[in-house]
Amino acid sequence: MSLEILAVTRPYAEPLAVPAWTLGCFHRRCITFATGIEDTSTRVIWVQSHGLTADLRLPLVRPDVRARGALQACTASERAELARGEGFVARTSWDGALMRWDAFAAFQPYEKWPEPGRLERVGSCLVEWAPSGIYVEDWRLQPGASGLSVGLQLVSETGADGVSLPRTGGLVIAGDHALMLIGRRAPLPEGRVHEILTAEPGLWEDAFDCEVAYAQRRDGGWPIQLAVDPFMEGRDLLGGAVFGADPSRDLLVQRNPGPDGAWRERIWRIDTLRADLDAEADTPALPEGMDWLTREADALGLAGRSPPRSASAG
Repeated sequence: MSLEILAVTRPYAEPLAVPAWTLGCFHRRCITFATGIEDTSTRVIWVQSHGLTADLRLPLVRPDVRARGALQACTASERAELARGEGFVARTSWDGALMRWDAFAAFQPYEKWPEPGRLERVGSCLVEWAPSGIYVEDWRLQPGASGLSVGLQLVSETGADGVSLPRTGGLVIAGDHALMLIGRRAPLPEGRVHEILTAEPGLWEDAFDCEVAYAQRRDGGWPIQLAVDPFMEGRDLLGGAVFGADPSRDLLVQRNPGPDGAWRERIWRIDTLRADLDAEADTPALPEGMDWLTREADALGLAGRSPPRSASAG
């Protein structure tokens, strides 16, 4: 059974732990540091459910390893450079002013972003400040973020050998956008993964046992657009796996249809499973502000312009 069908026939959601205007998929346009330096080149994607954040960050320039065919054919230095990517899934909370993240499953085995975020949103622009004042991030809500809303936290995985063990990770979907992280079976030493692999190249299989990938829904599938492991790109994120209801209302079972897969079954705890996410691009404003916008529409170049399409293409 698909997640789309389950979201209609068996919806379930934990109470909303964040403002409704943070739900959806956001791409980062810019980060500006207190030093005046800006970064607009790192590709950063954030997908939010009721209580889970999924995040992927990739440098714009990475080694061109397409001719290698697989990670095992890459050089040690190429694998170390690819390991500069980042990604995490974490539980999210909100105290009325600040968003906080905990219970991380992450590609980088250390706390790189320790501060909470002070958030405000106007239209499709969500701005996040670090309380210390060291940086501010400009995020933009993506078209196609309405519709299906999924937040799943990985509980355990049954391997091809039939042994079931705990495993961390998460899958967060907003409309046509999905981001999944599957945590490592064995921990790495704490630190930056590219530095770990530079010092100990033989740990590369353990390093990349953490999978982080972003996909967009097309023609009923979920082709991966970006991933820390570039050889995952182009594959289907869910790989034809099917989901089923568990007797526990807050759990789902995912089964791998392939007999030769690396795993047979995954158990997920549901944070969000709904079909009715309304990730609109507009936000409230005071009447005097709306009056000004109406009066000045021509001068602002807004006459006749429509807001970005936020409905899912489904």
